[in-house]
Amino acid sequence: MESEKIQKKYVSKKERLIFALSAVGSYMIVGFTNGYLMIFFTDLLIVTPTFVFGLMVASRIWDAVNDPLMGILIDKTHTRYGKMRPYVFLGSIAIFVFTILLFLPIPNAHPVFKMVYAAVMYLCFGMAYTLVDVPAMGLMSVATPNNDEMASLLSLYVTVGSVGSVIPMALLPVFTNFFPEERKILGYFAFAIFAATLTCTMYLVLFKNSTERCATRTESIKVRDMIKVVSKNKPMVLTLLSSMIAGTRYLIIPSAMYVATYVLKLGNIDPETITTILSAIVGAGMFAGILLSPVLYKKIGYKKVFLISAFVGAVFLGAAYFVGHSNFFLLVPFLCIGGLALGAYNVLPYPMVGDSLDYLQWKTGQRMEGVCFSLNSFVTKFNNAIGSIGLAIGLILIGFVQPVVSGVPLPQKESTLKGIFAMVTLVPAIGFLFSAIPMFFYDYEGAKKEKILSEIGCRKCIGEAPSAETAAAEQSSEDK
Repeated sequence: MESEKIQKKYVSKKERLIFALSAVGSYMIVGFTNGYLMIFFTDLLIVTPTFVFGLMVASRIWDAVNDPLMGILIDKTHTRYGKMRPYVFLGSIAIFVFTILLFLPIPNAHPVFKMVYAAVMYLCFGMAYTLVDVPAMGLMSVATPNNDEMASLLSLYVTVGSVGSVIPMALLPVFTNFFPEERKILGYFAFAIFAATLTCTMYLVLFKNSTERCATRTESIKVRDMIKVVSKNKPMVLTLLSSMIAGTRYLIIPSAMYVATYVLKLGNIDPETITTILSAIVGAGMFAGILLSPVLYKKIGYKKVFLISAFVGAVFLGAAYFVGHSNFFLLVPFLCIGGLALGAYNVLPYPMVGDSLDYLQWKTGQRMEGVCFSLNSFVTKFNNAIGSIGLAIGLILIGFVQPVVSGVPLPQKESTLKGIFAMVTLVPAIGFLFSAIPMFFYDYEGAKKEKILSEIGCRKCIGEAPSAETAAAEQSSEDK
């Protein structure tokens, strides 16, 4: 009977659609800030790369505290709306407000005021995104006790959400073309209003129409115990570690705008349109990787797909660097195939973290959906920061010459151009290569996984502690 319960489908088509639509809004906001915030700061708002570097480091330090605390707060919450949904409601309002304020067009303000304002708004934006993203992701883990259905829901979220990530690339040129070059910043502000409104609406719809069917309660556990419990989730730790090592892949999107502005010259095509062309090339491979990954990991497992993706990303993006930026048409297939790895790495962490909840329950008797997905959210923001921080450091090291007038780029040295190009090819390739190392130690698959799932079957979603026999067997397995 329990087996039949686990195999039953719980999430309706309507609810799946709503999760997918909320992903579009989430990914659109992330795509906009990841891809364009850096150049908004340096070329339109006119604040220095050194300041941006300091801001990104400070915000990631804060995220290391803020994100796990958010997860702990969720796991200790119990209301008539559930433990995830109240924060989706509050976060949707917060993300609306701070997305708009982050892109406020104030290029003529005093430099000190601009830096203080940018710092405050970026930190607030990060907290607002945590407030809505962690519970939204966690909702999928408590929407169903069916493990396969949960993995399918998480994959759908990432797949459809990736469509949202390309919306800024497609529509931002439309918004900016309404304004002259020196007033381009207004186009960014207009798009921020559009993106914030759409995203807030999607999350509010999710709040109203989602259901928490198997959320666990952990009010009695202490904060230090929660951290200790999650540290025992070996599959999750290895997954997130691999994702973090490959965080250099997040350099590609924010660096693409600099490549389009300073490196590639395609006739009279404007930088925003060149960015869209580049993004379409990489995005074609990325979307193929997103679609292929669920098919592949169902057949050969998460670990093999992770390792294959690391190899593809390392080889083809590395080769793209040596092809060179002057050979655009020869460059296209290498960037496109390299995009397969980006797509796979976008998909894999989410179902793998969801999958690891069963391992954690088997190991400790606690599932802790909020804490686990908050760590996933932190890693996502950490990776985004690698893109921004790495780009800021790169611009400083390669001697980037910042514009004096908002929206008017200045000439760069050849070594600077090569350095910018390396940040979308060679540096991500190195990250992919080293990200394979933790995956060699990943063993939550095959017979071991089947054994664990069978042992926790009767304890699914009720938070019952593992038996002494199970704990002893696990300890023996870990010792071996």
